[in-house]
Amino acid sequence: MRLSLIKRGGFSGKILFVKVIMFFLYRGMKTLYKYDSRVCKEIEGWPIGRTIVVTASKRGPKLCLKRISRGIVRSENIEDPDILISFKSIDGAFLVFSGQIGITEAYAQHRFMVKGDIAEIMSIVRCIELAEVYLFPKIITKRILRRVPGKQLGSFRVYCHSLLGF
Repeated sequence: MRLSLIKRGGFSGKILFVKVIMFFLYRGMKTLYKYDSRVCKEIEGWPIGRTIVVTASKRGPKLCLKRISRGIVRSENIEDPDILISFKSIDGAFLVFSGQIGITEAYAQHRFMVKGDIAEIMSIVRCIELAEVYLFPKIITKRILRRVPGKQLGSFRVYCHSLLGF
């Protein structure tokens, strides 16, 4: 009985953690669209109206994005997205969002499935990896990325913009 309570608590802790990281991932990408030319170039390449959903398991948290003329916005729920990145389990999502493994390694290990145009999915992955460079400490990014790209602004500034939302 005690073990199941501990496991359940750990599971809900992972869900909460993934939700928080998804919040920062969205806000970070939105900030980087304004201040990092590489993220701006990637997002500008997506067609206006493109819908993207990143889910952390079937019943786990999800990040729903829509491309608009001024970048990206978060949507409540998108039933049939153009691009879907769906983690098979909350554990797989937790490994990626906690910086234990990179998103490319997670794909190689079949921890998530994708639906949509592979070129656009790769563009989204590049944006996620650039956001990870700003949001994670350098010691983590060196471990999860093959090549750590340089920053065009400081991580502290990205966090301030992400938290304050301007």
